[in-house]
Amino acid sequence: LSLVKASAPAMTQKVVDRSMQVHGGLGVSQDTFLPMAFAGARALRWADGPDEVHWRTAGKLEMAYQLKESKLYPIGRYVHDTSKPFRAKL
Repeated sequence: LSLVKASAPAMTQKVVDRSMQVHGGLGVSQDTFLPMAFAGARALRWADGPDEVHWRTAGKLEMAYQLKESKLYPIGRYVHDTSKPFRAKL
Protein backbone atom coordinates (compact mmCIF):
# COMPACT_ATOMS: atom_id res chain seq x y z
CA LEU A 1 0.00 0.00 0.00
CA SER A 2 2.88 2.37 0.73
CA LEU A 3 4.25 1.87 -2.77
CA VAL A 4 0.90 2.82 -4.28
CA LYS A 5 0.57 5.85 -2.01
CA ALA A 6 3.98 7.07 -3.13
CA SER A 7 3.99 6.20 -6.82
CA ALA A 8 0.39 6.84 -7.96
CA PRO A 9 0.25 10.59 -7.11
CA ALA A 10 3.73 11.14 -8.55
CA MET A 11 2.79 9.36 -11.78
CA THR A 12 -0.47 11.30 -11.99
CA GLN A 13 1.39 14.58 -11.72
CA LYS A 14 3.96 13.42 -14.27
CA VAL A 15 1.26 12.45 -16.79
CA VAL A 16 -0.60 15.77 -16.39
CA ASP A 17 2.67 17.72 -16.64
CA ARG A 18 3.59 15.88 -19.83
CA SER A 19 0.12 16.58 -21.23
CA MET A 20 0.60 20.27 -20.51
CA GLN A 21 3.93 20.18 -22.32
CA VAL A 22 2.38 18.48 -25.35
CA HIS A 23 -0.41 21.06 -25.55
CA GLY A 24 2.05 23.96 -25.31
CA GLY A 25 0.46 27.30 -24.44
CA LEU A 26 -3.00 25.78 -24.53
CA GLY A 27 -1.96 23.42 -21.74
CA VAL A 28 -1.62 26.28 -19.26
CA SER A 29 -4.69 28.24 -20.34
CA GLN A 30 -8.04 27.97 -18.63
CA ASP A 31 -9.59 26.69 -21.89
CA THR A 32 -8.59 23.14 -20.97
CA PHE A 33 -8.92 21.10 -17.80
CA LEU A 34 -5.15 20.58 -17.56
CA PRO A 35 -4.29 23.40 -15.11
CA MET A 36 -7.02 22.21 -12.75
CA ALA A 37 -5.85 18.61 -13.17
CA PHE A 38 -2.27 19.65 -12.39
CA ALA A 39 -3.39 21.48 -9.25
CA GLY A 40 -5.43 18.45 -8.22
CA ALA A 41 -2.51 16.11 -8.86
CA ARG A 42 -0.21 18.29 -6.79
CA ALA A 43 -2.76 18.46 -3.96
CA LEU A 44 -3.06 14.67 -4.14
CA ARG A 45 0.66 14.42 -3.38
CA TRP A 46 0.24 16.64 -0.30
CA ALA A 47 -2.92 14.94 0.94
CA ASP A 48 -1.43 11.66 2.05
CA GLY A 49 1.82 12.89 3.53
CA PRO A 50 5.38 13.03 2.25
CA ASP A 51 6.46 10.47 -0.35
CA GLU A 52 9.62 9.78 1.63
CA VAL A 53 7.59 8.36 4.51
CA HIS A 54 5.83 5.94 2.15
CA TRP A 55 9.09 4.92 0.46
CA ARG A 56 10.70 4.34 3.87
CA THR A 57 7.76 2.21 5.02
CA ALA A 58 7.88 0.16 1.82
CA GLY A 59 11.63 -0.28 2.25
CA LYS A 60 11.24 -1.47 5.83
CA LEU A 61 8.58 -3.98 4.81
CA GLU A 62 10.72 -5.26 1.95
CA MET A 63 13.80 -5.58 4.18
CA ALA A 64 11.77 -7.48 6.79
CA TYR A 65 10.47 -9.82 4.09
CA GLN A 66 13.95 -10.37 2.67
CA LEU A 67 15.30 -11.01 6.14
CA LYS A 68 12.77 -13.79 6.76
CA GLU A 69 12.69 -15.35 3.29
CA SER A 70 16.29 -15.00 2.11
CA LYS A 71 18.44 -18.10 1.68
CA LEU A 72 21.40 -16.02 2.83
CA TYR A 73 19.85 -15.27 6.23
CA PRO A 74 21.54 -18.22 8.01
CA ILE A 75 24.97 -16.87 7.01
CA GLY A 76 24.43 -13.86 9.24
CA ARG A 77 25.33 -10.20 8.91
CA TYR A 78 28.71 -8.93 7.85
CA VAL A 79 30.74 -7.71 10.81
CA HIS A 80 33.35 -5.14 9.90
CA ASP A 81 36.77 -5.51 11.50
CA THR A 82 37.15 -2.25 13.41
CA SER A 83 40.62 -3.06 14.75
CA LYS A 84 42.21 -1.94 11.47
CA PRO A 85 40.74 1.34 10.21
CA PHE A 86 40.27 1.78 6.49
CA ARG A 87 42.53 4.34 4.84
CA ALA A 88 41.91 5.36 1.27
CA LYS A 89 44.98 5.27 -0.97
CA LEU A 90 45.02 8.42 -3.05
